[in-house]
Amino acid sequence: MRSLSIHRYCTPADYSILNVPKPEIKASDDILIEVHAASINPVDVKVASGVAKMVRSETFPYKIGYDVSGVVIAVGPAVSSRFKPGDEVYSCVPERCRGTVSEFALSTAAATALKPKQLSHVQAGSLPLVSLTALQALDAADVELEGGLEGRTVYIPGGLSGVGTVAIQLAKNIFKVDTVITTLSPAKIAKVHEIIGHGIVDQIIDYTKNDPAKVIPKGSVDFMFDTMGGAMGALSVMKPGGMIITIASLPFGPDLRRVMPDLPVVARWAFDAVGSIAQRRASRYKVRYSYLFAHESGKDLERLADWLDQAMVRPVIGRVTCLSNLAGIKDGAQEVFDGKGGIGKFVVEVK
Repeated sequence: MRSLSIHRYCTPADYSILNVPKPEIKASDDILIEVHAASINPVDVKVASGVAKMVRSETFPYKIGYDVSGVVIAVGPAVSSRFKPGDEVYSCVPERCRGTVSEFALSTAAATALKPKQLSHVQAGSLPLVSLTALQALDAADVELEGGLEGRTVYIPGGLSGVGTVAIQLAKNIFKVDTVITTLSPAKIAKVHEIIGHGIVDQIIDYTKNDPAKVIPKGSVDFMFDTMGGAMGALSVMKPGGMIITIASLPFGPDLRRVMPDLPVVARWAFDAVGSIAQRRASRYKVRYSYLFAHESGKDLERLADWLDQAMVRPVIGRVTCLSNLAGIKDGAQEVFDGKGGIGKFVVEVK
């Protein structure tokens, strides 16, 4: 089958469409999916470039992609009660199943949900990883902040990034926060209400002209979802008792061993040391600071599917190409790699 793959660590300019073996069901909860659409996330292009090679070894050819929307064509013996051939599904696949930008992909029943009925495969394929990341961060804050998120002030930088577009919609429409603050470039500010609707974002800061820490009132933010890596520079805007969850720093914390079991002990100590320093800095402002390890979850995708079908969350897609257009894939993946200029998600249509 055709698959977006690499023979060695490289940037998107050297990506290839390779012929690789079609995946086979091996575990009782496996699901084989004929891929209709898959999206490319920052983690895909960064790991493919070798950014994590000192702490994580990969085998080649390395197949790219965790997000998938498609049609079930076969299931393992433990799956028949939940999914059957012909079902339209979407999934963020486990690491062992990585390689969704392909004609066929494996996932598991636990990581899969029925596709939202109101969405196309391209729309559904754009969502799994970013949606799970946003939802799990907001879920954690809703549980850990006394009184939850309802009525609170939330700061989510990069509101038109892949994760940001979902997070700001979930924050306002599902978690009922009072005030959503985000940062955007001037070109994106003019588009934000058209893209995600009116009444979602309450304050937009042009980060090219203003330092958010000087614009947002001191001590006014209950929760910051750090999608861009600026948490330490924003501590002064946090309320005492507030919380920051980051996905944009080095990983650290008790889940590190679970998520990266092969990480050398020295590297784990170093990551935890960097995280501890950041936590101590945050504690001076009486703010909790933690790293989110998003995980695949079919149950969370089911929750999201209900909200998507009710149009409480809109998928935001910036660029679409097809698997046969390698030049288009390289261009879109490079935009993801650079982390500049793009809006929403980059999706590859396969079928």
